[in-house]
Amino acid sequence: MLLLFILLLLFALSAGAVVSAQDNSTINILMEVKKSFLQDPLNVLQDWSPHNPNFCAWRGVSCSPTSSASLQPQLLALDLSIPHSGAPSHRSLALLPNLLLLNLSSNHLSGPIPPTLSNLSSLESLLLFSNQLSGPIPPQLGSLLNLQVLRIGDNDLTGPIPPSFGNLQNLVTLGLASCSLTGRIPPELGRLGQLQNLVLQQNQLDGPIPQELANCSSLIVFTAALNRLNGSIPSQLAGLNNLRTLNLANKHTVGEIPAQLGEMSQLRYLNLLGNQLQGTLPKSLANLINLQSLDLSGNRLSGEIPGELGSMGELVYLVLSSNNLTGNIPRGICSNATSLEYLMLAQNQLSGRIPTELSDCKSLKQLDLSNNTLDGFIPEELYELHQLTDLLLNNNTLSGSIKLNQSADSGALSGEIPVEIGNCSSLQMVDFFGNQFTGQIPITIGRLKQLNFLHLRQNDLSGNLADELSSLTNLTRINLSHNKLNGSIAPLCTSRNFLSFDVTNNGFDHEIPRQIGNSPALERLRLGNNLFTGQIPWTLGLLQQLSLLDLSGNLLTGQIPVQLSLCKRLTHLDLDHNLLSGPIPFWIGRLPLLGELKLSANKLSGSLPQELFNCSNLLVLSLEENSLNGTLPLEVGKLKSLNVLDLNGNQLSGPVPPTIGQLSKLYELRLSRNSFSGEIPLRLASSRICKASWTSATITSVVTSHLPLADSPSLKHWIYPTML
Repeated sequence: MLLLFILLLLFALSAGAVVSAQDNSTINILMEVKKSFLQDPLNVLQDWSPHNPNFCAWRGVSCSPTSSASLQPQLLALDLSIPHSGAPSHRSLALLPNLLLLNLSSNHLSGPIPPTLSNLSSLESLLLFSNQLSGPIPPQLGSLLNLQVLRIGDNDLTGPIPPSFGNLQNLVTLGLASCSLTGRIPPELGRLGQLQNLVLQQNQLDGPIPQELANCSSLIVFTAALNRLNGSIPSQLAGLNNLRTLNLANKHTVGEIPAQLGEMSQLRYLNLLGNQLQGTLPKSLANLINLQSLDLSGNRLSGEIPGELGSMGELVYLVLSSNNLTGNIPRGICSNATSLEYLMLAQNQLSGRIPTELSDCKSLKQLDLSNNTLDGFIPEELYELHQLTDLLLNNNTLSGSIKLNQSADSGALSGEIPVEIGNCSSLQMVDFFGNQFTGQIPITIGRLKQLNFLHLRQNDLSGNLADELSSLTNLTRINLSHNKLNGSIAPLCTSRNFLSFDVTNNGFDHEIPRQIGNSPALERLRLGNNLFTGQIPWTLGLLQQLSLLDLSGNLLTGQIPVQLSLCKRLTHLDLDHNLLSGPIPFWIGRLPLLGELKLSANKLSGSLPQELFNCSNLLVLSLEENSLNGTLPLEVGKLKSLNVLDLNGNQLSGPVPPTIGQLSKLYELRLSRNSFSGEIPLRLASSRICKASWTSATITSVVTSHLPLADSPSLKHWIYPTML
């Protein structure tokens, strides 16, 4: 609801309203304020009552102390920051001209900020954040010379930051975050010698960071992240000796990181992520002995990581991912890093071996070295890091702990995942994707009771899954695809928390365990290209969040279970290349989101169910290499989104329905090796010359020219019986 509180209040003040002494009583004023609120859902104003004359004790009210019982205390602060609904009385609020604090944050205020707020000359704190205020910031606010706190962020404000704010010599906090402010940061803000907190993040500010801000000698927090600032980082900022937080995470800041930043001895937090910074990492950053978080990720930094960074004893976060850093990981990076918990060096060009000295970072919780060109083995010493929760080494060329293969006289080396990984009892995430690990998955992984993410895709792992893996009951995501694993997947199916489960392209056999249906939040289940046998378990119908089901390329038999009709969120159903039999279920047409249906190369029979053509979102319908019979119904024209229709190798007969020409998005059509008769529908079109000959006695036409252009301008493949 639109609240005109501020505007009405200040209009009355500027008009110099005159009222009687009776109306001027503070209790009457506050009662009129309460009455004007239409709703008070949290009963915030419940104690506002004439029967409780000590109004200074009312919630949201603050008064000045008095030295005499005969003097009435003055109301100095009104805090109505808890949501209400209504429009407070402007006449009553106009009688509170001595306010030092006005807090209307987290309400439903809308409309512009009235310029007449500048009439409240005594105001020290103005809090209007987290509303729905819009329009520009009135430059008149720069005349509130007593103002110490101005927080008007988290609104829909637009336009520039008024340069007049440079007049607010007493300002300590300026909060303008999370609006849509544009223009440059006014260099006039550099005149604010008392300013401690300058919060400008998440706007649309552009231009360079003014070097005049270096004159804000009291500044403790400066954050201008998530804007459109460009230019380089002014080296003059190094003169802010009291600064503890510097957050300039943007997209367009360029140049090198000034070496002078290493002189900011009080700095605790330095974030320059997501810019276009170039050059090397200044060794001087190691002088920031109080720094707790250093994030330089997502830039274009090059060169080697300075080993001197290992001397930063207070550092908790070191994030250098997504740069162009080269060379080895420094052996001394953990030399004095007793507090380091997060070491993120992913997506660089780091090479060489993982140094064993990383085990000196005893507090390490997350280690991400993924997407580099590291080689060699994983030091066993890493598995002594008992606080480690996330270990991401994917997309390198690591080969496990190198040990002599005792069964080979030649002394060949094996690359198994070390059994010592089970010592990292706090591990929650293991990602070894895209390496060269061989052998079995260690049974000691079963000790990792807190593990929720296990990604071993695209290695050379083999053998059965150990029963000990059944202890991993907190798994939410598992990916073992593209290995050579075999046996049963039952040890992995004890968790009830799965979101995704992928073991495609292995050699797993046995039946699909029914327990896999015990994870009600499972969204993606991929078991394709294995050797699973038996029927599709009916318990999969319990997975009502399931969006993707891939069981293709197995040896599954029996009919498609009707319980899958309960999976209303299914968008992809792939049962290709199995031994499934029976008809295509009619209930498939009741899956409203289905986009891909692949049932090719099975033993399905019967006619195409009419309900199938109710799947209006279907993009791919692949039914080739079955024993389907009957005709292709006219209703095929209802599949307006269809891109691919593949009915090859069935026993379908009758004419090709003319409605197929209505499928304007179709680009692949395969109807060969059936018994269709009649002529090609004229509405079908092709982007190339099609030549076809017909051997069926019922087909008399021979197509030797371009098919007529009609509703299918993108049709690329027209494959019909005996087509050349």
